[in-house]
Amino acid sequence: MLPILIASLALDLVMGEPPTFIHPVVYVGRISEKLIRPFKGKVYGVILWLASVIPVLLLCLTPLYLPRLIEAILLVLVLKTTFSIRMLYMIVRSSIPLREESRRIVQNIVRRDLREVSLGHVASASIESLFESLVDGITSPLFWFLLLGLPGALLQRFANTMDSMVGYKTPDLINEGYFSARMDTALNYVPARLTGLMMLLAGLLLGLNVRNAIVTLRNTKMESPNARYPIAIAAGLLEVRLEKINAYSAGSGNLPDSRDVERALALFRLTLLLYLLFILTSYYYLYGVSLFGYPYGLVELL
Repeated sequence: MLPILIASLALDLVMGEPPTFIHPVVYVGRISEKLIRPFKGKVYGVILWLASVIPVLLLCLTPLYLPRLIEAILLVLVLKTTFSIRMLYMIVRSSIPLREESRRIVQNIVRRDLREVSLGHVASASIESLFESLVDGITSPLFWFLLLGLPGALLQRFANTMDSMVGYKTPDLINEGYFSARMDTALNYVPARLTGLMMLLAGLLLGLNVRNAIVTLRNTKMESPNARYPIAIAAGLLEVRLEKINAYSAGSGNLPDSRDVERALALFRLTLLLYLLFILTSYYYLYGVSLFGYPYGLVELL
C-alpha cells in the first residue's frame, strides 16, 4: 500500500481537510459526545471507547472489500483523514506576524484561553501545539500505519480523539476518561520519542542548539509523558521558553516572537521530511510497492 500512502500524503498537502460530514474523526467525536455520562466509572469508560471507536473503524475498513478501483480511491481518502499536515501548518503560519488577530487564529489549535495572555504566550501556544500535534496528528498515525496498516492508523487517530473528548482529570471525567487517556498515552509513547530524535537531527542540520535541547528535555517536568518530548526539544533547539501558565514551563529563554515562530516552522518542515523519509523507506523494505498488499501491516507477515 505504499502508493496509497504517498497519494494520501499528496492529497493532504494539496487539498487539506475533507468536509466534516465525511470525516470519520468527527463521527467518533459525535458518538462519544452523545454517550458521555459525567461521574461514571472506569468500566463505563471502556464501553464508551469501544462504542465510539469500533463502529466507525469497521465502516472505514469496508473499502478493503470493494472492487479494486473504488478500493484505491476510498483507501486514499480514508488514510488521509488520519493525519493533518496542511491545516496545522497553515494555521501556525497565518498567526505571524504576531498581532491581536493571532489570538483567534491560534485558539483553533489549543484548549487554553488566549484572550488575555501576552502575545509571547500566544506564540508559545502556537509552537507547543505545532510540535505536540506533529506527534498526535501526523507522526503517530503514520507510525502505526507502518506497523499495523490502515487499522493501526485509524485506531491511533480515534484514540487521540477519545482522549480529547473525555481524557481529563476533572472530577466528572477522571474515571470515565481513564481508559481513553491511557490508550492515547500508550499509542503515542514510541512515536513521541521517535519524533524527538528526528527533531534533534533536523536541529543539527539547521545549526540549532542540540545540546541545549537535550538539557531542556532532561530538566522539563510535564504531566504528559509524551508531549514533553516535542515541546521541550523545540524549546531547547529554538532557545526560547515555552510556557503554559500554571501548568509547565520548558526552556530558559524569553517567550517566543514572530521570528521564533518562523524558525519553528522551518524545524517542523525538516523534521517532517526526515520522518517521512524514514517511514517511506521502512515501508518499502517491509512490504514493497504493492498497491493493495499488506493492508493490516505486520500482522500479515506473522
